[in-house]
Amino acid sequence: MKLLIIGGGIAGTTLAQHCIDKVLDFRLVEKGSNECSQMAAGIINPMVFRRVNGSWRVDEMLPFARDFYRRMGTRLGGSFYEEIPIRRLFASEQEAGYWKQKQDLPVYSDYLKPLDEADAQFPSEKNTFGTGLVLGSAIVKAANYIPAQWSWLEQERKLDRSTIDYSAIDPVAGTYKGEAFDCIVFAEGHNGRANPWFNYLPLQATKGELLTIAAPTISQSESLNRKCFLFPLGNGQFRAGSTYVWDTDDTTATTEGREAIVQNIGSVTNEPFTIVDQQAGVRPTVTDRRPLLGRHPEFPKLVIANGLGTKGFMMAPLLMQELLEHLTEGKTLHPEADITRFTK
Repeated sequence: MKLLIIGGGIAGTTLAQHCIDKVLDFRLVEKGSNECSQMAAGIINPMVFRRVNGSWRVDEMLPFARDFYRRMGTRLGGSFYEEIPIRRLFASEQEAGYWKQKQDLPVYSDYLKPLDEADAQFPSEKNTFGTGLVLGSAIVKAANYIPAQWSWLEQERKLDRSTIDYSAIDPVAGTYKGEAFDCIVFAEGHNGRANPWFNYLPLQATKGELLTIAAPTISQSESLNRKCFLFPLGNGQFRAGSTYVWDTDDTTATTEGREAIVQNIGSVTNEPFTIVDQQAGVRPTVTDRRPLLGRHPEFPKLVIANGLGTKGFMMAPLLMQELLEHLTEGKTLHPEADITRFTK
């Protein structure tokens, strides 16, 4: 099987690496400015807060992602995956109650550290309702990881640094500029809204902004979370975010975004900090918060791999393997990810 992968973000590069593992022929087209994956926080969080629920398919996805990124570190010649616990400052008594109800359940034993006195007395003036520690969380250093993928794939002569030309695609024959492929996989992120074959799907563009701050008096041993996240980067710096602005593909960093994040940092800590950098990107999200995977209903040689959203770095390794197995072996996609849930 020969694949053309369009888009070099987290979905496209992950699919490419699975092709390498399966010794499949492929080419990846990426113009080299995938701002969303590069500026993403890269946080792997096994939990969804407020009601304290596990992330979708976390028991499968988290260990698979951990193994994948460690293997990528060896393959690409770098260290991109770092485990670090998340300190959740509870937003209400109700949230604290949900945690207490679930912390001893076997299904959460790998993710929720049982509360103790140290959690209740966590030294922060913002500790109003107590805190809890999330285990198994990590960060993928996206700003380094994605360019490292491009560099490696370019060395392997698998990367085409260009902008895709839709008019050069024959959807029936599966050709691009006259070259034949068994599948053409669109992993275009928010740009997929302009795709002429998959634009019937409810793909949304959700803008997010991040700050890099210097806060030398805040501990680097944990990530802090309430209304925003503070993820330690080392050397007294943190990644802070994020904002959510729907239905826009504008990647301009704004004063409003900066002020919103600064205000949210105030819900976590009163420690002094300075702003080092500000970035903006656009996430590909879906109305039902599930990815978009599968073949086009009329042109089966056209395939979509999109909509991974805010959990993309955790979901991509397993989902892209499942997609490749679907294409090469005919295995059934997970029904919550399969685009057949939407009628064209």
